Amino acid sequence: ALPPVCGGSGPAALGCVWGCRPLRAPGPAVGADILDPYVPPEGDARMSSLSKDGLRQRVEKLKQTAASQLALRKVKDHVPDFSTKTFPEKAQEIFIEAHNCLANFNKQKLHSLVTERCYPDMVRGNRYKTIRWSFVESLEPPRVVHIRCNSIVNPSNLYGQVTVRMHTRQTLAVYDRFGRLMYGGERVPKDVLEYVVFERYLVNPYGTWRMHGKIVPEWAPPKDPIIKTVMIPGPALDPSQEVKENKEETSEQVQRQQ
Repeated sequence: ALPPVCGGSGPAALGCVWGCRPLRAPGPAVGADILDPYVPPEGDARMSSLSKDGLRQRVEKLKQTAASQLALRKVKDHVPDFSTKTFPEKAQEIFIEAHNCLANFNKQKLHSLVTERCYPDMVRGNRYKTIRWSFVESLEPPRVVHIRCNSIVNPSNLYGQVTVRMHTRQTLAVYDRFGRLMYGGERVPKDVLEYVVFERYLVNPYGTWRMHGKIVPEWAPPKDPIIKTVMIPGPALDPSQEVKENKEETSEQVQRQQ
């Protein structure tokens, strides 16, 4: 996947720890963690629903759907225009815009698109790096797979979280401070299956949906290793040998002048 040199700007300064934050509405605006995280079925996007394992996963999906329907009613009580049919497209727009802001170092806009829990995860480890990210296309339409609604601290603090499954094609390239490629490539798009969680503080009538985190399945393949730039030290020279070589070079220059 994403603090800059103080006073710096541009993509190379991505990831700085900022002392100031945008103004927020009074009261807690973000939940602590992901509520009852969605468990992606193993082999998603590959397994047939007609196989034995596929049928078992469909039964498990029905159980999760029942809990999601109850949470959906609570969300609609506070957000009447919420719909599982139209929300995935809106969520994907938030996802794309947030990653573009990350690559372009637009910190103010990024804060409005992701929660305070998600923001550190996106910028951690990106100091002195340049990120080139682009969205190519959707391989499958995004869809809602999980909805949870819960209160934190007291019943009046109600949060809604929606998990959206996105199967897309993206390009990602990360360069170090010297401009050397560390990860990925700009010319090689990759198919990416992600489960992105979006959260909204339902009690606030002016609240918005923001990206809250990603769910990484246990069966997900490991990420490609990051290529790091290191300095290889040369052979240590003996001081007497270094002086001798300097004398020989000086004598050669004198002979050439004569």
